[in-house]
Amino acid sequence: MGVLVWAAALFAAFQPGLMSSDSIDQYTQGLNGHYNDVHPPLGSWILGISGKLVGSPWLVLAMQLLVMGACMAALVKSSDATKGRWGLLIMGAFLLTPTVWALAVILWKDVMTATVLLGAVAALKYRRPAIALVLLLAGVAFRHNALIAAVPLAIPAVVQLSPQTWRRPQQCLAFVIVVVGLTFSPALVSRTLNSNRAWAAGQLFLFDLSGIYAAHPELVPQSFLSGDTSPDEIVRAYSPLHVGHLFAGHGGTRPIMFGSLEPRRKEFIDEWSRMVRKYPTTWMRHRLDSFAGLVGASPGPVFYPFHHSIDPNPFQLRVASEGWMYKRLHDIKLRAANSLFFRGWSWLLVLCGLTVVALRSVRQKPIAFCTALSGLGYTLSYLIIGIGSDFRFIYWSIIATFATLALLVTEAKPLPHDLQPPPDTPA
Repeated sequence: MGVLVWAAALFAAFQPGLMSSDSIDQYTQGLNGHYNDVHPPLGSWILGISGKLVGSPWLVLAMQLLVMGACMAALVKSSDATKGRWGLLIMGAFLLTPTVWALAVILWKDVMTATVLLGAVAALKYRRPAIALVLLLAGVAFRHNALIAAVPLAIPAVVQLSPQTWRRPQQCLAFVIVVVGLTFSPALVSRTLNSNRAWAAGQLFLFDLSGIYAAHPELVPQSFLSGDTSPDEIVRAYSPLHVGHLFAGHGGTRPIMFGSLEPRRKEFIDEWSRMVRKYPTTWMRHRLDSFAGLVGASPGPVFYPFHHSIDPNPFQLRVASEGWMYKRLHDIKLRAANSLFFRGWSWLLVLCGLTVVALRSVRQKPIAFCTALSGLGYTLSYLIIGIGSDFRFIYWSIIATFATLALLVTEAKPLPHDLQPPPDTPA
């Protein structure tokens, strides 16, 4: 009942769902049936289905809220009365924490990814490994780098799916096959939906090069980017907070066109490799500055903790911002925006602690440990692959923190054959 009230209140306040320009672009692609894989097309396709069925993406918002709430409720459930009471406390914290609901009402691929990954964790708790694997495949298809989060969760899925007669080498082989499947699932979805190829990874190479050149502008004239920018422009346009400043022409500079990245793929990769080897300290400083912004450890306000409304769009989609519920919740969000609720480092510390606790009881609570590892690895990966400091990038890690805590309380001990493969049998 609590989940239904929570979902209904958020839906009433924020329907059809808050949407950034990225969300609008995905919705447009879904309606038109013409996709590109800058935004993995699975999310665009689902948004488009909602638009075609009901005239707006509110179906996705409703499913997002209901699935997230229901899966968390499944994780805190326990037949033990004491554990059940602790589970209720965790559930209450989950539903009321602004970090959770402020992003749960936004139609972002990051939120879709977190929702299906949470579903996979719930499926693992109830020993539904086939469902968990399907949800992991969907999670990776929703967001390019979700593979990092999915791999740890694939471990208990493979163990649960393995016949009792399988020994460790067979389980390892099955795990490798699953990881390969996860790796190629985005490409399979893109091919199925006839998505146009785009080079999303090019943003990372541009971001890293701009970080190096902003520190060493004298190198720009020797770069193949010298036709796109100048030493003065790269210094003014670069920010460790987001690669988007370069595309937007921040500081009155010439914008670098995203479409110009893919035709120069080889040049980007070659120059990136050369410059990182030559200036590793500068590159690492740039990566650390960006990561500090991501986890809210840099001075100043949190960078882009959440989206506020629905961006201008040709579909006349708008949120009823004059409503009482919207105003109250929006005010709470704004008050919390620069608090520990949206400082990623605080969540990272909690998740690190939970990971250590889960590791100490890994044989009794393997799903808890794998969930913690999934969330922790997902955030830490942005130290190397991040292209910005949007808080949404680490949303799965926030959800994984609650999921891990719930599993540490309620996860049942694995069946004997899950803990150890059977001994050798004579021929």
